Amino acid sequence: MSVAVIAAVTALVAGGITVGLIAVLHVLEPEYDPSWRMISEYSVGRYGWVMRLAFVTMAISPAATCVALWPFGGAWTIGLAAVALGALGAAFIDADPIMTPRAQATPVGRAHTVLGIILLAGFPPAALFAGVGVVTELGWMLAIASVVPLAGLVWFLSAAAPAHRQGGSPEIRIGWPDRFCLLAYLAWVVLAAIGVLSVV
Repeated sequence: MSVAVIAAVTALVAGGITVGLIAVLHVLEPEYDPSWRMISEYSVGRYGWVMRLAFVTMAISPAATCVALWPFGGAWTIGLAAVALGALGAAFIDADPIMTPRAQATPVGRAHTVLGIILLAGFPPAALFAGVGVVTELGWMLAIASVVPLAGLVWFLSAAAPAHRQGGSPEIRIGWPDRFCLLAYLAWVVLAAIGVLSVV
């Protein structure tokens, strides 16, 4: 098998494991209401190691997608590897609880926020650039599909603004857009991997 095929399969498997682990965390830790609690907060719960593992697989998925798409788009795909660093770093740096006001954020929590921004805000443009970069070989499918991650980011940012200022609360429904972003980003990865596997 070619490196592109191995990388595409790796991206699919890692993405599937990520979704599976986070789904299990929703069952293991029901006290984290998914409507307003961030996925990152599972890392400070009783099963934090599960979330850390999910962050690792979450990092592997776009990094492997970068490798899979590289023969078709070259440097246009490098952004996917960059956003993977955000997820990888988040595996080792825990978030503050969402209720923490900005003024009381810990240095570790602030570092996690920066890593989260790299992942959440970085993925949509990285997907768009990669999609445009592979147009000649794979068509416009991935470039057009990058609209969905972008829509997720816009939804997340609109929900995150009040939480950023005052800390989260049950009235600020940031949890759903956070989870939508994860699913949208991984769905794009799946689409990219399938696109690679269909032409190699």
